[in-house]
Amino acid sequence: MLLTGEVNLIYVTHTTALEGQCLIFPDAEAIFITDGRYTEVAEQQLIPQGFRVLTRSNLSGMYDFLRSVLESHGVKKLIYEDDVLTVDDFALMREQLQLVFQPVGSRIKKLRACKSPEEIECIVRAQRIAEAALERLLPELHAGITEREAAARLNYYMALGGSEKPSFDTILLFGENTSKPHGVPSDRALKPGDFILADFGAVYRGYHSDMTRTVAYGSATDEMRRVYETVLAAQAAAERIAKEDVLCCDMHEAAAKVIAGAGYGEYFTHALGHSVGLEIHEMPVASPRCDKPLRSGNVMTDEPGIYMPGKFGVRIEDMLVIQGDTPRNLTAFPKALQILPV
Repeated sequence: MLLTGEVNLIYVTHTTALEGQCLIFPDAEAIFITDGRYTEVAEQQLIPQGFRVLTRSNLSGMYDFLRSVLESHGVKKLIYEDDVLTVDDFALMREQLQLVFQPVGSRIKKLRACKSPEEIECIVRAQRIAEAALERLLPELHAGITEREAAARLNYYMALGGSEKPSFDTILLFGENTSKPHGVPSDRALKPGDFILADFGAVYRGYHSDMTRTVAYGSATDEMRRVYETVLAAQAAAERIAKEDVLCCDMHEAAAKVIAGAGYGEYFTHALGHSVGLEIHEMPVASPRCDKPLRSGNVMTDEPGIYMPGKFGVRIEDMLVIQGDTPRNLTAFPKALQILPV
């Protein structure tokens, strides 16, 4: 099997500091092919794990070098990442290597879906970095600060805390903009009476975190409080049934039922959640269309929301590890409605 995709390379090598290609043979031999920029790091980190490290000269093309390695091992069939390679990349590889090719399909994704204890601890570390950044940001929010500046500060604090990069483009919105589930930070300035919605995450050793918190600035109306408590109750309902063998769609339905019962059903406009790991969106998905069962080791987001266009929106998001009948909540940041002082 030939691995070239960044995420799968991190998965098999346990390092984010390399570029190259990995060959895995039926007898469990693993060869990592790289160039002189990464040789030292590759040898330090991969040889102790049992990899052979081969360095390709700048004078040798990637496929020429790869062909020589495959020929030396008598390889006739190559499994490839059909969900990673572009059509052009695959056409070139097929032309250059002249082998029988077999797509890997969903097999690696299925392996990655259930996280090991070590993977979960990386996600927890990323989550703690994100939480510390939000805790530092909130006291700094003041009337007149823009969404764009607040998002930049949050990203900066995550970087200072050890995040390799944001998990995704940080969503940080004020007031009426919070009704946009995936809104983009703008020059809209904060003012008293606004909701503030922050959806963001950090990355640690390649593993992502994902959280959303909604807080009020200065005050909150009765309607704002009612919507917030409805979303919080919906999130708790989904967490209660997040057990092994429960269908993903049932997890979504548990939250949707609470929101509909409170009269806000039309304002819950997305799936409840998704799996998180080396990618921010992995399988399975807590969606009304997903009838796959939850499995121990799945890390699922639980993120119901109510979005009222032109008024405000509320989303609250935690990450849950499925483990038998009692999920483990990886998110430690408080969820009671917080009113920031003006």
